[in-house]
Amino acid sequence: MATRPSALPSPQARRQAQQLALQAALAARDPHRFAQLLGQWVHRHGVSRVEELLAALTEVDPEGGAWWYNRAAEPEPVATPKQVAAPKPVAVPEPPLRASRPAPAPTHPVLVQLRSWLPDQETRRAA
Repeated sequence: MATRPSALPSPQARRQAQQLALQAALAARDPHRFAQLLGQWVHRHGVSRVEELLAALTEVDPEGGAWWYNRAAEPEPVATPKQVAAPKPVAVPEPPLRASRPAPAPTHPVLVQLRSWLPDQETRRAA
């Protein structure tokens, strides 16, 4: 007798799994993972539910919630002049818009076989 496939998790179970993953990322103080999971949450549940989620996560882990709120409030670091070197002007000639000759034939055997199917410019196949 064939076995029955396992049932898909309910929406509530999926939501709880997402919340647990978010709690784990928050506890690990992993900003990239937390932002990725938060983006998935917004995609699935909407922006209007984010504050409710963050409040629930902050209730479970107040220090983690404070870490995330402080991190979100911090401006992105700006590069100072010492960190960024001025680009040196380089005189590079502009490439021609059209190649004067066709590209060389591929050397890999699979590419040679695939290219053999392409029509030449001189011989056109009827459509």
